[in-house]
Amino acid sequence: MIAEFHWKGVNRFGQKQKGKCLAESRAQLEKQLIHKGYSQLKISRNFVFRSAPKQEEITQTLNQIALLLSAAIPLKNALAMVLQNCQNIPLYQWINQLIQQLESGFALSSALEKLGKFLPSQEIQLIKMGETSGQLATMFCKIVEARTKSEKLHKKMKKILFYPVIVLCISLALSLGLLIFIVPQFAELYDSKGKSLPFITEILFLLSEFLTENIQTISMFSLIMSIFSIWLNKKIPFLTRLKLAILSHLPIFNQTITHSRIIFFCQHSALMLQAHIRLDRILHSFIQTKSDPVLSSESELVLKLLQQGYRLNDGLNPTIFGNEVIQMIAIGEQSGNLSEMLNHISELYQQRLDYQIDMLSQLLEPLLMILMGIIIGTILIGLYLPIFDMGSIVE
Repeated sequence: MIAEFHWKGVNRFGQKQKGKCLAESRAQLEKQLIHKGYSQLKISRNFVFRSAPKQEEITQTLNQIALLLSAAIPLKNALAMVLQNCQNIPLYQWINQLIQQLESGFALSSALEKLGKFLPSQEIQLIKMGETSGQLATMFCKIVEARTKSEKLHKKMKKILFYPVIVLCISLALSLGLLIFIVPQFAELYDSKGKSLPFITEILFLLSEFLTENIQTISMFSLIMSIFSIWLNKKIPFLTRLKLAILSHLPIFNQTITHSRIIFFCQHSALMLQAHIRLDRILHSFIQTKSDPVLSSESELVLKLLQQGYRLNDGLNPTIFGNEVIQMIAIGEQSGNLSEMLNHISELYQQRLDYQIDMLSQLLEPLLMILMGIIIGTILIGLYLPIFDMGSIVE
């Protein structure tokens, strides 16, 4: 069983060093470190939660493999070298299983299909073509390049969503703080006067009383529901489809999601066409895309039409890809330069998406500040509205 260990030791030059490594046992790690020339070793196990590797970690691993293969290092040796520097337990186990599959005589693409982890079907198809053509290192480099572009876009999207989430959390925290700690004091003050209160003030007092009496129950329920929602989101694809459908109908996110889908489809299709992968196999790889059920179902429909003799552009849905994209793909098919046209579309829509993201970030900031002001302002107005009738308070 793979575990993480912290170690301290002295290298062959007498310098003290420390680090952390993954290994099957303390004895195995000690043997590896002694082989590297370390002595006076102190090794302790570090108990950590196993988490799936981030996409950045997978891309970094693929990049290391690409560099080693480009340096004419055999695939098995390259994987073994990458394994030594791996810090994620599931990723370590995956690479180790790949090495075992290679030792059993399987090709890398066959091993990847058999394990079915971390890499999408499109990338496995590209690796298979790289093995067939003898250009595996080049194919790995192209995969890393495409992944880097996708991750750059993903980081921009996360950056946009991070600010609204922070603002909403601050607004919620301030609102709860006012309702739980400040509003009850005003309630005692106004109750002692025995005067009728405005409707908004009464609502605030009722809400404050409910939160104060049930804060522990609400907190536990919220925590359980959050964990349950995360679990359901991973286990039930319908929720992913529902989430995409809801976001697609919001004016702010509609164009962003549509353009991201077009970029993903065109970029990967162009890369696979350049690797001489047949169009039907390309579409079949998109059917297995779990992150975007809309693209998966659309690819399945287009594949059926393609098998009936229709062209690619005939089966594409204008509501998903847009008329402009379909027309450009039709031109690419007629001219025999479909891969170049798909590349052009992905670059064009990448520029448009970058502009939309910049505009969205500028638009969200004032909107969220207004929303925060409305929430906090409503509570404060409800609290101080009775004070405006100073005569009643003085009595």
